[in-house]
Amino acid sequence: MIAVASALAAVVAVTPSLAGSFLTSKRAAHVYLSNKEAAGLYLKKKAAGNLYVEKATAPLQPVVGIAAGSAVFGPTSATTPGYIPTVFTSFGTPGIAPAVVTFSGSATCTAAKPSADLACPIQILVDGQTTGKVNFAPATAESPAPVALVHTVMQTTVLQKGGHTVAIQYAGAKNVTFTLKGWNLAVQAYPERPEEPEVTSGAKGTGGKGR
Repeated sequence: MIAVASALAAVVAVTPSLAGSFLTSKRAAHVYLSNKEAAGLYLKKKAAGNLYVEKATAPLQPVVGIAAGSAVFGPTSATTPGYIPTVFTSFGTPGIAPAVVTFSGSATCTAAKPSADLACPIQILVDGQTTGKVNFAPATAESPAPVALVHTVMQTTVLQKGGHTVAIQYAGAKNVTFTLKGWNLAVQAYPERPEEPEVTSGAKGTGGKGR
């Protein structure tokens, strides 16, 4: 009898301290969702698969190379191509990447006798290879001195996996004088994940058991 009474006293003494460490039904309702409520708030695996791509198949992050400058280039009457100092940007792509190259600058192109066929050309070089000569600014009269205007050239290309450098050359032209007073160069590349090789049911193994 004495032992039973002692056990009951111990339970009574401990119970109040434990009461605060357990959730009541009312309190739990404010902390946790019921199965029915959760079903409407969270996506099931099948629904999530239709809406989101797995990390392994998600698109790679775009790569950007940017450069800008305000140092004056020219005036130059060069007739052969030459690099414009500091006008380049370098970056790397983790896979084959379609890319957009945009070059813009505040420039003048003057001629003693301007005509429709006179202009100041540039060329964009990707890893040392030109993408082609394009007229950047049309020729205007030398006098009165023209105001520099902003001109823009945009080209697309496809880059291979690895490091790349994009630079700008003044391509050179006869009977014109070119001056570049400020510029911006931007390259936006969009790397693609390599295609996974197709595996057929009969290609699980290539060797046979030895005799």
